[in-house]
Formats: sequence, C-alpha cells, structure tokens
Amino acid sequence: MNQEKDPRTGASVPEEENPGRKPDSPAPEPSESGNVGQNPAPEQTKQEENKQENAPEKAVKKEKKKTAGKHAGFFHSNRFRHGSISTAFTAGFIAVIILLNLLVGSLVTRFPSVNLDLTQNGANTLSSEGRKAVDKVNIPVEIYICATQQQVEEDQVDADQGLKYSQVGNLFAKAAEQNSKIKVQYVDLDKDPTFAVEYKSDNLAAGDVVVKTAKRHRVLTSTDLFNVQYSQDTTSSQIYSNVEGSLISSLNAVTSDKLPVVAFDNGHAEKQDMSAFEKLLANNSFETKEVNLLTDKIPDDTQMIVLGNPSRDYTDEEIKKLSDFLGSKTLSGDRSLMVTFAPSESTMPKLSTFLEEWGLQVPQAVVAESDQSKFISDNPSYILSNIQNNLQLKKTGDGSSTDYGYFYTPLSCPVNLLFTTKGDKTTYSLAKSSDSCYLVDKNTKSTDNLAKQASNTAALSQKTVKNGDKDYHASVIAVGSSALFTDGVINSSTFGNGTYMVDLTKYATGTNDSSSEVQISAKPLDATDITMSSQLSTFFGVGVFMILIPLILIVLGILVYHKRRRL
Repeated sequence: MNQEKDPRTGASVPEEENPGRKPDSPAPEPSESGNVGQNPAPEQTKQEENKQENAPEKAVKKEKKKTAGKHAGFFHSNRFRHGSISTAFTAGFIAVIILLNLLVGSLVTRFPSVNLDLTQNGANTLSSEGRKAVDKVNIPVEIYICATQQQVEEDQVDADQGLKYSQVGNLFAKAAEQNSKIKVQYVDLDKDPTFAVEYKSDNLAAGDVVVKTAKRHRVLTSTDLFNVQYSQDTTSSQIYSNVEGSLISSLNAVTSDKLPVVAFDNGHAEKQDMSAFEKLLANNSFETKEVNLLTDKIPDDTQMIVLGNPSRDYTDEEIKKLSDFLGSKTLSGDRSLMVTFAPSESTMPKLSTFLEEWGLQVPQAVVAESDQSKFISDNPSYILSNIQNNLQLKKTGDGSSTDYGYFYTPLSCPVNLLFTTKGDKTTYSLAKSSDSCYLVDKNTKSTDNLAKQASNTAALSQKTVKNGDKDYHASVIAVGSSALFTDGVINSSTFGNGTYMVDLTKYATGTNDSSSEVQISAKPLDATDITMSSQLSTFFGVGVFMILIPLILIVLGILVYHKRRRL
C-alpha cells in the first residue's frame, strides 16, 4: 500500500490519517498560512468569484432570452400577423387614395378635357368649329386672364352680375391643351399693377382677357365675353355666354398676317359714339384706326371709311378724297364708305350731293310705327326693321340666307333710293320698315291721317372698279339710324344688329369668304341645366350612390368578417 508523504517533512502519512480522501485524488493545496485543507486553492477561489460576478449577468441574459422567446411567439402569432396585415392594408389604402387624388388633380390641370361637361349646351367645351380654329394657330399666342385662378374657377369675378367666369378658364385652358402654341396665364392686377402699364390705352380691369402675339393684341372685356339681356320691364334677365366666340375671333385677329383696315373719321363733330362698333370689328378680324379726313391721309390698307353721324359738312377736297378712295385702281380689294344719320342733324349740302350721285338720299325725317307690335319701349320711333335679301352678305355652301332675328333701328331717318340702276351704279335696300309706318318731320303737326308706307332704313349703292384684270366692288352705305350702333344695342343678344353689321362690313370689304370665317353662337347660361334626363339623374343619385355603393361596402364587410373568423 502506497503511503503519502508529508510535503513539509517528507515523512510518510498513513492512509488512515486521511480517511475522507479518495485514493487517487490529489492532495489539497496548502493555504498561505500553511494549513492544508483549511482554504481553497487560488484558482478555485478565482473561478468561484467569477461565477458570482457573472451570476447577475447570466440572470439578465436568461431573462432576456425568456422575454425574447415570448416576443418571438407574439410576432408569429395570428393576432400579430393579421393585425399587421390589416394595418399595412389600411395605410396602403390611404396612401393610394392620396396618390390617386394628387394624380387626378395633376391630370385635370395638365389635361382640362378630363373634366366632364354636363351643361345642357356644352358651354364648357370647345365646339368642332372652335377646335378647328384653335388648330390653325401656328404662331405663339399669350393669353392673360386678369384675375387669380381661384377667382375664375370659383366664379368670383363679377359674381354680382351672375357671370360664370369659370367658363373663361375652362375654354381657354382647353384651347391651350389642344394647341401647345397657346399659353394661358393669370395676372392679379392688384399684386402686379405694372402689367396694366403696357396696355394703358385699354384701361384693363379685373376680368379682362388680353390675347397677344408679336403682331398685335386684343382685349376682351366682360361685355365681350358675356351679354346680359334684360326684359322690357327690367324685371328679369338672361345671360348669354360668348366666351368661345370671343376666343376664336381674337385668335384670328392676332394671328392674321394682314387685317383689313376700317378708318373712322373724327374731324366733323361726329355725334355718334362708334367705340362699340370699333371694338366689335376689332374682335372680328378688322384693324380699326382714327382719321381726320381734312388733315390726314387715308391710312394704308383701308377698305372702309366710316362717317359716324357727322354734324359739319365736308369740303370739296374731302369729297374728292372719298371719291378717289372708292374709285382707286391701285387698291387691291373691295372698298366702301359708310355714313350714319340722325333725324335732328342739320343739312350738309356737299355730302348730300355726293350721296345723291350714288342714288342715295336721306331726308330730315324720322320713321314711326303705327303698329304697337312692331316698336319697343312704348316709343313709335323705336322700330324694328326687316332685313332685305337683295344682297347675299355671307357666302354659304347651300345659298341660304342668314336669319338675323330682330333688327332694331331706333330714331331712323328714311333712306330713299333715287334709282335702281344708273350708269355703273346699282342700288339695293338693306333694311326696310313695315308698311304700317309713317314719316314725321319738323313740319308735321299731327300724326293723324298720315300716309302709311314702308321706308328703307339702310341702303347700299355699288359699282365695279377694275384693277388690272381684276374687278372689285366699291360701295356706299347709308344707315338711317345712328342709334343702332350704341353699345346697348349692337352688343345685345336680343337683337341681330351686331352680327348683321359685322357681316355687312365683311361684305363691303370683300372679306366674307366662309372658308376662313368661324361663327360661334352665343349660349345662354343655365348653370343648373345638365344633359342627364330625370331618369338617368335618379339612377345615379339613388341607384348608384344610395344603394349600389353602400351594398358593395356591406358585402365586402361581411366577407372580411367571415374570413377573419376562420383565421
């Protein structure tokens, strides 16, 4: 039997003296004090200390692991999985709605035709004639609407008059969408007053529209864009929209290479304000200019001269200037002279003699109506005349005549035709009163028993002038009623005065070729009228929005509910 030795003395230790120790186990390390077995070895002590120090950390890790296990279980649970899908679906749906709204908004801005036009007369849509005219624009056109976009879209411009300026924004935007050469901008005159400086003579106001090219510009006012027509007793009114017609005419005017010039004489104390007629012509592809026949040369390219109710006679030199203009063999194109009259004006012998040479005579009298159904405003001299069809003013494909409706000729002098044909001149009646009319002059003491007769209220005399191998027409026009050119008459939708005078001017200047002319009729503003029938409206209002859509949502809700119950 092996005996262990005491490491200090080297003496053998009997096995009995160490009964707790296994035979093969190593002897315990002596402590620093030299007592064997009383203290653990240094390495063992260190390990135990490390275990004690790491115990809290291991506990934390164990707890974290345990918690992580719980979380992992939650993340893989049906509750989390389907709740997350529901949340993600909801967030995605909201995001899609927002994006769709932004997309639709940008599409409407970029492509105005996306907006549906539900007006009964298509007031917010370009007509086929209008689209053709827009397509013909081949040079840059800048359109400035003098208002903010919000004011226009929300009909805040002249809202007190019931005007729907949103039509201006809609139609002009659709023209710009169709032709990239047309640009539309909004200008707030309050924030940008310098803009109006460039158009100082036009006296721009809120709601005006400036249509401009490098050649020229046109200004459209609210009266050009809309017409308010009141009843005779002024108790009711109807608003007509001429937005598309004004747009097309202004585009034609500012893009044409050359416009016929209409010159208005201002040197003979003219008593009729012709500014409304001037603007009407300017918006129908004419260039208007002022001239003093006594001192000025007739402007180049002039094809019509207008004497608007002159009150002073003309000199021999001026009469010769007019005669040379009408008979010019160097002027390429038809030319004309228009003279308007009023019953109260003094005699003008030289002008009267010149007109009589053309077969036209205008006595100092007024045409009055005895039939109450043929005059207005309870005034027998405010008569309605009948347009005559001796001349076809417009060249139409089927040869039909235009119906101008009521032609109002208040305070009209009679225009007598001295001959039908004489030499190279031929006379034509343009407008005539009814045969129930009578004439009143300064010598009339009573209207009883006066002879009833029809009188011409406008007439034309014409001859042919040669220029080389080409024939042109020279015309002299006498209009007995200067008052028909006033703004409230010539721009009224009730009467056909404006349309007729434009057509007459085009005929007298040889610019009435229908192939280059676009006529857009004014449309009544009926904002509440839509193209849907009552049945279709009921279907959409009740069938779709009150029944179909809620039913679809209920079915979807039931399906989702049953689907989630099976999860």
